[in-house]
Amino acid sequence: MGLSASQARLLSITSRLSDNELRSQTITTAKMSLSNRTTEASAAYMDALSSTNLLFTTYDGSGNKVTEKLTGTSLSQYGELKNQYGIINQNNQILVSELDAANYESSANLEEFLDKYGVLQPEGEGEMVQIKNPEYDVAWGEYEDAYSEWKSKEPNLYDDKYKEEVTGVNNELYRKFISASEPCYTPAMSGNSGCYKHVLAHLLLADFGSESLKNYTTTLGYSIGIGQNYIPSNINSAGKTPDMEAVSQVVCDKSEIIYAAENEDMKNELISIMNDPNATEQEKINAQLMSNYKFDAQGNVVLKELTQKIIDMFYVIEYKDTLGVPFDPDLKDLLLSFQKDMEQAFKETVYNKDKWQTDHDAWLAEEPAQPEVDYYIEKEVREIVDKDKGQWYVNLWHRMNGESDVKVGTADEDGNELAEEKTTSGLPKYKVLEDGLMNSPEWLQYALSNGTVTLERVDFTNPTEEGTGLADCTWTSIVWTSASDITEEENEAAVTAAEVQYEQALRDIEAKDKQYDNQLKILDTEHSALQTEYDSVKSLIEKTVERNLKLYS
Repeated sequence: MGLSASQARLLSITSRLSDNELRSQTITTAKMSLSNRTTEASAAYMDALSSTNLLFTTYDGSGNKVTEKLTGTSLSQYGELKNQYGIINQNNQILVSELDAANYESSANLEEFLDKYGVLQPEGEGEMVQIKNPEYDVAWGEYEDAYSEWKSKEPNLYDDKYKEEVTGVNNELYRKFISASEPCYTPAMSGNSGCYKHVLAHLLLADFGSESLKNYTTTLGYSIGIGQNYIPSNINSAGKTPDMEAVSQVVCDKSEIIYAAENEDMKNELISIMNDPNATEQEKINAQLMSNYKFDAQGNVVLKELTQKIIDMFYVIEYKDTLGVPFDPDLKDLLLSFQKDMEQAFKETVYNKDKWQTDHDAWLAEEPAQPEVDYYIEKEVREIVDKDKGQWYVNLWHRMNGESDVKVGTADEDGNELAEEKTTSGLPKYKVLEDGLMNSPEWLQYALSNGTVTLERVDFTNPTEEGTGLADCTWTSIVWTSASDITEEENEAAVTAAEVQYEQALRDIEAKDKQYDNQLKILDTEHSALQTEYDSVKSLIEKTVERNLKLYS
């Protein structure tokens, strides 16, 4: 064999030796994993040995013991000789079947609920009694609300919409003023304006009273004296002084101030003159003294009090020549406007009774009619014919609904709507559990074991807990492990299946282990042969190299 061929062969053997070592390591690792599989199979078998089923024990009508897997159905479905249980979730709601929930939701009261389970007398066989008509209070409640609303809309004669203000032309005091002032008013309007000072003095008579003279101040602060010397007048001669005294009492009454009459033209004229840059100072003074308006401290234009208007007029008439006020048209117009002031002073507030009567008649026509509903009605009372079964569903109704025999959310016999009773979590007192879970023993066992749900049992108690609607019994929370009719048994089916799986796993592991041992033996034999060949080829190469070195040395 040549040197090159020997070297190539050596490399090939080396590669195969490395491959054998790798395969050997892989098989060794696989053998180690078999021990883990053995442990897992053993653990699954041990779990099955410790697994149990929950059973529920009851008795049939003949007293025979009946044992079945524990499910929501077996707990909550009626049986002749069994305890009544409820499955309660973490929100304190009782979990009910789809059927029980549908029966409850389609019932307005306990009687309708019980009738769905066939525990009542057939219709027509019960006792007829008189009861209060539940529609009575409802109808009358609606009527009273409608009547109250209607009554609140009754037109009031003294509402502002019927109020009308009329001038005092027909007022007794105004008539007295016109009649008493006439002896002085007529000559004043004929040119003797000074005669009207007697009218103005009579109007202030109640103000200066017994004083012979009293000083007054005009709007612009000018002082003037007015007194008893103006009372001997045509008015007094005509015997009209008592009438003017009556008018004066009202004009000078400080408790109820009378203002000069509103007059937009006069107001605008005053503002125009006061703002006119071409108006003289005297024109501005005269305009303020003769107007029904004045400027307040803030510069606003406001009405004068009637007494102030009287004082300003007296001053203007007294000093007309000094002020430069001509009789016609200025003083004449002033006297005419004052007559309107007095008419306005004695205006009256009246109410339009005809308009009110029309509205009142229309309102009366809208009066709601009283309901024609009988106070009593006949009702058939159907007794419970299956006492035990009936009690079972009476208990269920009150656990789902609360104390009342009438469904929450509807009106009771007195017409009062019952507020829905809820759990402390603000939820309804029941929740539907779908039939798949209700019939699953695995789900219930898991839920009980993990505390997802708890149990309540109907126990006979005396006295009965108030507010439940029950008599001589109470829904009582219990620990499920303490219930004598709930037991545990070994899960034989699970144990048998686990045992078969465990034995099969051991056989598979043993067979695989033998297979790995055979593979390791074959690899060991091959390895020994390759190692021998490797040593032989290596020795041959070394001798060849040594010989060639001697040949060329």
